[in-house]
Amino acid sequence: MVVKRKVSTQRPGGRSARVRTAVISATLAELADRGYSGVSLDGVAARAEVHKTTVYRRWRTKETLVLDAMLQQAAQTVAVPNTGSLRGDLLELARRSAAIQSSPAGQAVVRAVAGEAPGNQAIADASRQFWSERLALDRTILQHAQDRGEITPGTGALPVIEALLGPLYFRLLVTGQPLDEDFIEGIVSLVSAACQHA
Repeated sequence: MVVKRKVSTQRPGGRSARVRTAVISATLAELADRGYSGVSLDGVAARAEVHKTTVYRRWRTKETLVLDAMLQQAAQTVAVPNTGSLRGDLLELARRSAAIQSSPAGQAVVRAVAGEAPGNQAIADASRQFWSERLALDRTILQHAQDRGEITPGTGALPVIEALLGPLYFRLLVTGQPLDEDFIEGIVSLVSAACQHA
């Protein structure tokens, strides 16, 4: 007699992925509500509605968990726009960045990095790693513009991206003014004009 084994139809890692998503979301919510100092693994577990041993087993420390959540949140801007024009690409990048920064979770991540990085080497290193990878991707925007003949070869990508995104972070962290469409379009117009006259 041949005994047939029942083949599981459950997707491997399905529950694990759901738990991770719930915990990361809960961590971002805790950051938004309580700030970095108020985040605890027990609090995150309760908000995510998972057993606290699940959180302790996978992340072990608050720092590891917050770093993971921060990198996950920051990675939402990864897609590099390709609209067919320099101004269009810069505008799309700025809009995406502003949308994430303006969300409660996005604001919490930015404030956590700004507040903790000076005294927390792990967070500082994670922030540098993310921005190194992010800026490498964003250089593609300038390369596309050069290929289209919109800007001269050799235009520095890093100063352009810093000039575009810097004012957004300044408003979020310093002045508290809104990242509205008029502001974004004004910054993009300045940056794209400067690139084309460089």
